Amino acid sequence: MVFPLSNTLPGETVSVVCLANEGLMAARLFDLGFVPRSVISCVLKKKNIAAYLVRSSVIAIREEDSRLIMVKKADNDREVVR
Repeated sequence: MVFPLSNTLPGETVSVVCLANEGLMAARLFDLGFVPRSVISCVLKKKNIAAYLVRSSVIAIREEDSRLIMVKKADNDREVVR
């Protein structure tokens, strides 16, 4: 089941499926490591912002931007893309 990254809760780990937009923000998210098959963990959520562990870095993004990142539950046997 594919859903927006904004629906994840702290402690959940997901795998990126795709970015739902091809604009400038999507390019920036791609540069930050939100690429297909990468594993993302939600670290913290506050009002309209959330922090995610991406490639050994914690990245904070707005909820409206996290809606552009489509994810699915991470498979335990899947290799982490670095």
